[in-house]
Amino acid sequence: MPRAPLHALIWSKEQRFYELYTQGQLEQRFQPAKEDAWLAWLQGVSSFAFHGERGSLNVYQEQRPRGGAYWYAYQTREGRTRKRYLGQTESLSFSRLEETAYSLLRAQPSATTTEQEMMMLSSRLAPPRQPNTLVERERLLAALDEVLSTPLTLLSASAGWGKTTLLSVWAHQQKKTQVAWLSPDELDNSPTRFWVALIAALRRCPSLEANFGENVVAQLQSPQPPPLSRCLSVLLHELESQQVYPASIVLIVDDYRVIEEPIIHQGMAFFLEHLPAHLHLILSSRVDPDLPLARLRAHGQLTEIRADELRFREGEANQFLDKLLSPPLSEEDLRRLVGRTEGWIAGLHLVALTMQKREDRTAYLETLTGSQRYLLDYVQEDILARLSPNTRDFLLHIAILSRLDASVCQAITAAPTRAVSQQMLALLERANLFLVPLDEERQTYRLHDLFREALLSALHTSQPEMVPLLHCRAANFYEAEGQWAEAITHALAGASFSTAARLMEQTVEQFWMRGEAATMARWVLALPDPLAHEHIRLALTTALYLLHPVTYSTREQRKSRHQQVGQLIGRVETALQHRANETNQETSAIPSIDQAALLHRRLRLLHAGMALYEAIEISDFERLPALHQEMQELDQDEEVIWHMLPLFCNVVYYTARQERAKLLPQLLDARQRVRQSGSHFAATRVIQWLALSAEEAGQLQKTSQKAPVIYPGDEWLFLVWGGLGGVGQ
Repeated sequence: MPRAPLHALIWSKEQRFYELYTQGQLEQRFQPAKEDAWLAWLQGVSSFAFHGERGSLNVYQEQRPRGGAYWYAYQTREGRTRKRYLGQTESLSFSRLEETAYSLLRAQPSATTTEQEMMMLSSRLAPPRQPNTLVERERLLAALDEVLSTPLTLLSASAGWGKTTLLSVWAHQQKKTQVAWLSPDELDNSPTRFWVALIAALRRCPSLEANFGENVVAQLQSPQPPPLSRCLSVLLHELESQQVYPASIVLIVDDYRVIEEPIIHQGMAFFLEHLPAHLHLILSSRVDPDLPLARLRAHGQLTEIRADELRFREGEANQFLDKLLSPPLSEEDLRRLVGRTEGWIAGLHLVALTMQKREDRTAYLETLTGSQRYLLDYVQEDILARLSPNTRDFLLHIAILSRLDASVCQAITAAPTRAVSQQMLALLERANLFLVPLDEERQTYRLHDLFREALLSALHTSQPEMVPLLHCRAANFYEAEGQWAEAITHALAGASFSTAARLMEQTVEQFWMRGEAATMARWVLALPDPLAHEHIRLALTTALYLLHPVTYSTREQRKSRHQQVGQLIGRVETALQHRANETNQETSAIPSIDQAALLHRRLRLLHAGMALYEAIEISDFERLPALHQEMQELDQDEEVIWHMLPLFCNVVYYTARQERAKLLPQLLDARQRVRQSGSHFAATRVIQWLALSAEEAGQLQKTSQKAPVIYPGDEWLFLVWGGLGGVGQ
């Protein structure tokens, strides 16, 4: 699909107007019955995004080779782009746009990957079940009732202080306030995955429609999404434009510490800054998140609950332990235990489990220290030692999983049936072995983080030979389920590097389409040298995709991406040197002369591509002729994706020379070739550049006296003529 437009026309249900935004700022409103102003505005633009009542489109004016400018609508979902002819400007009525958006939407498959992903998210979109050992903590519940007074409430404390349980109890008690819940995991460090999951959580609110945020999800998952801030602006606008709410919304993101991606933190800061008055955010985390907390605190916009507030008082500890120990502890023993553990809830739980079959409780407590490490040792020495061998092994083996259900547990433990695994999970829950159910049906669980860490330590100590086997089983299970990120992660963790490399080669384009090329790069860089030497093409292809990202970025993000490209290039050069040193050995792994030349040519193309981006970044256009000549000489590859760098160089070169008309025949020929190749990557690139070369053709005369401006402030570098606008740095 062509480049994301700078303008967005959005239907406002509340105002009953179409509202026009330019780079996120409201510019104008149009009444549906009065289209003269709208058609007049269209005379000065060549593209816009449309988010109507019945669907969304990106709309572009394209020049036909035989003359004339016509409008076309594009709609992309699940990596597939559909195009529809709209006609000339006078045909672009609001009703025509609505009908086209709706017809293209209906043409989509009934069960999309997005919908399937939303269904898979369900176990992470509801508060966990309340434990049998629940202690009512009125003072903290009252503190949480104050969340409506500030935009952000932060629960920050290390593992085992009861943050999730407290939030779950509070969420279940709400009658008037609507609660949306999200439990992210490590794989949500992709901005697309995180924000799609957050939208799925908001959809659980009764006042929001089932397709709330559908346009934003489509934009985030499209091959050419707009900047994240623009997507979030549309999402925030949709929240603002909803009808009057019967109750406020509280969005809870539990265990936010798993999110490490700076782009997500920046998006969350933007989201917080523009949060509608009826929406409030609660974050729980082991560490303070990378958000402007000091500024929020200074402006009275932050409520904080930390370890000092979360720790059990003696009365709360007594209620908790009474449900685990019989007979109950004496007052003196209770006071000693609370003092030694400092009210740390997980510590109290662990100690209680070790005391259940001890008669010498007082003597035991006299030797107990308050060290968390000491208590973790008890997981191995006391808790695991008291379990049957089958139960202990089951618990140790499933510890490699972040989410548990009977199917994956059966695959990991080689249980004879799924029912056996389900029974074992139920047994662990009844035994209070830190198994947290994630749904009302008790189908999906997770292990308490601290307990899981102790189990993993015990597994690596007692059964090190099982670790790679278990990860291999997990990788095979997730591969069969089509959950590629989980499959690759476990293959790498289990040192099954050949499997990981095979899966990467199969899915590298899919991850690019989802804006996760950087994730793929991290995986490729994690391969050991022998595997990297065998999969040079994978490293080269990953670097190529990194040079053609699908989302906007800041200067710092581009620098980080180019560093990854440099690391991949470095590994390729090392691998090629290694092969060169073996040329005198009769080894089947040594490539033929033609293969070696191909790899070296692709490597040179990447170096030239890096130089081209650097030249654009600093506006060093004097380097363009030499780079253009070098790339044309290297443009000999049979694989169509490797024609994209020379083709992009042509776009840059002829744009800088104000000779964009020369591009059209080349791009039309390239479009024909990429259609036959089946490459989404190449097709997306060519369509984008084809639209770019044609859409401003009617205005070239107006700007012929101006120097061309190349803006490097986005991911795939819009090239526009001076005076026609650009993207922010």
